Amino acid sequence: MALDTKPLIAHLAKLRAMAMAKYEAEPLPKGDAARAALEREVEALDLKAHIADLETNGYTVLPPGKAKPVDFFDDLRETLLALAEDDASRNLGPQSGLGNTLFHLLPRARIIEEALLARAPGALVTYLLGYRAKLSQSTGLVKAAGTKPLRLHADHSGKIPAPWPSVAQYCNVTWVTTDYTRENGAVCVWPGSHRFCRPVPPDLAMAHDHPEVEVLEMPKGSVIVWHGSLWHGAVPRTSAGERVTLVLPHVRDHVQAQELYWASTTPEMIERNNSRFCALMGLYSAYPWLTDGPPATLALTPTTESQFE
Repeated sequence: MALDTKPLIAHLAKLRAMAMAKYEAEPLPKGDAARAALEREVEALDLKAHIADLETNGYTVLPPGKAKPVDFFDDLRETLLALAEDDASRNLGPQSGLGNTLFHLLPRARIIEEALLARAPGALVTYLLGYRAKLSQSTGLVKAAGTKPLRLHADHSGKIPAPWPSVAQYCNVTWVTTDYTRENGAVCVWPGSHRFCRPVPPDLAMAHDHPEVEVLEMPKGSVIVWHGSLWHGAVPRTSAGERVTLVLPHVRDHVQAQELYWASTTPEMIERNNSRFCALMGLYSAYPWLTDGPPATLALTPTTESQFE
């Protein structure tokens, strides 16, 4: 029996029409205007040192208070733990190196939306992926004692054919709601490895103690942003308690997002947000379509090329 696609077509068409109205009222910058807008934003938010970190190390850490007040992270942690209790069937288990993994959280808690739209992390996403970056996942990770190490990898692996371009196609934004220490299973990185533009070799996948690898220890309230080619993983959790993080990966507009946000975005979400939110939901992308064919938003495709569009 053929699937009735008419409701899907109608839903997406409505969202795209609303998104187009947002775009007409507040167009996303293109070309030289995009570069100038980003420069103003970086200056206003005092992010130049973080941009330098992204270039040299492939990652940067926003300290507590830079992205949101610390009490926001307390509320975020409690939200993630509550969602984890309601969704235990998604637990990938301590052997995965991830622990209890919660997927597609954006429609399930308004605070996730607030984190997604935070200005400082958003500006760094723009630097890496442009103003038309899309949200790829909204994932909660709850790592309990005994969780195994997460193998070293790069987020471009399995998504972008190697060798990878030097310009990021994917980036990760991780919200740290509990202190990161070696004992509680912190993320570890190979600084500068984003310039290798290739996957982690199999013989280095478990090389967490390699001299080039650094464990990122930081207080709750921090946000980590990294380039999609950066080699990273996580050390095992040996302490009691739980490490709780929100992970918000993004992709460039031409890359397929891992989660279908247009399918769960509501008109209310579009009404209360701006054109940048619509871009994050993929509503200005040329794809996907069903029997209705290409959307009118194809007209929004830039005619000039810029890293920041």
